[in-house]
Amino acid sequence: MKIILLALGTLLFLVGCSDKKQTVAEESDSVTAPEIREASLADYRSYFKYTDLDSFAIDSFNWENRIGQYKELDSTSFNLVWQNSKRVFLGQDYDRDYFHSWQNRNPDFTEFTVLTQDESSYCDLLHYLIYDKNGKAIDSFIAAAGCGDGGWGLYSYGKFISKDTYEETTVETEMVEIDSVTNTEVVEGDSTVTHYTIGPDGRVTQKEISKTPIRRIYN
Repeated sequence: MKIILLALGTLLFLVGCSDKKQTVAEESDSVTAPEIREASLADYRSYFKYTDLDSFAIDSFNWENRIGQYKELDSTSFNLVWQNSKRVFLGQDYDRDYFHSWQNRNPDFTEFTVLTQDESSYCDLLHYLIYDKNGKAIDSFIAAAGCGDGGWGLYSYGKFISKDTYEETTVETEMVEIDSVTNTEVVEGDSTVTHYTIGPDGRVTQKEISKTPIRRIYN
């Protein structure tokens, strides 16, 4: 009889342990895993070389010695910046993207400029980018540019003439002929003034203010 009672007690003890282990396991499964915080545009604020610039122009660095002058976008920040874009992150050779200036123009938006090098178009472009406070892209415009290929060239620069309006001057020229006798070059093109106005919703409207023809002769 004692043996039977001892065996029964042992069985009940084992069943109790099993139930306890199951309860602990269920409680463990119900614990939510810690949430992983995603990166945001604000995380990169300190990466920008400048803050609150009023005027913009392409720097004098060439593609070789510009490396190291600015912090570069990595694959994570690249995707945050270029949303719904066909641009593919490379981050090597001459196709590069740099943090340029963080802009506190309007507290309702997140705004900054990014400097890009595009080997396929022979261009340096300074993009002025506008996002809502959640980091969703709203609009953008080119604040400055420097391009050249053969006899063609384009250079633009500008400044904010009011809180909401940016004035850009773009000079685009192309060599049209070379005089074989005098060895002079004839260059023609236009100088265009454009206003970009950022609306209360962050959308940008563009208006051409003037266009002046250019004809130059170089000896």
